[in-house]
Amino acid sequence: MTTLTPVEPFAIEGPGGRLDGRLELPDPAAGAAPRFLAIFGHPHPQHGGTMQNSVVVHGARALAALGGAVARFDFRGVGRSGGRYDEGRGERADYGAVAAFLRRRFAASLPLLAAGFSFGAIRALEVAAAGEADAWLGVAPPLTLARYSGQVPEQVAVRAALVLAGADELVAAPSPDELARRFADLRAVEVVPAAGHLFFGRIREVAAAVARAAAALGFAPTAS
Repeated sequence: MTTLTPVEPFAIEGPGGRLDGRLELPDPAAGAAPRFLAIFGHPHPQHGGTMQNSVVVHGARALAALGGAVARFDFRGVGRSGGRYDEGRGERADYGAVAAFLRRRFAASLPLLAAGFSFGAIRALEVAAAGEADAWLGVAPPLTLARYSGQVPEQVAVRAALVLAGADELVAAPSPDELARRFADLRAVEVVPAAGHLFFGRIREVAAAVARAAAALGFAPTAS
């Protein structure tokens, strides 16, 4: 699995109530402040998605190991977060509130990577497409799922990367034409072979793919 990183609980007042979360931080033994900020959104709240999802936890740790201060949090109505499920609209606002919190907590000038898994990847994409993040990393994003057709941004200008499940039973893989049309600056498409949508038994591989995709986006330590 990915390297354990320091974890700091946090709670903020979000647009729909309290948002409960965790900060995965770079190893203090390295003696360096965070090099970038990141958020890792979780899967669908009405299908068991929480910030404790294994892909979210290990994906966030993989980004922290690259030097990021990485927030994972429960969307409204999940766990100890207040409010109720809002079909993606309020959850996008929740994501934006966590981005604002990170910029208050750390240097606002640090680049922000908007990341997420499945439902969380779409919320991250909305934030990135609106220019509120410097790059987007989506794990198994439901770009082609009909019920997201009104929520997925048509064009994204920021740097983008994807991690896909090679045998995703829920989400069809986007075609090369779809990716070229939607993403102006697609840096990487990582595929975990034969993995299902939830990546059961493949967490080590998906975390490694997240790290590679983040590196392709420019979020990797520079050689000293």
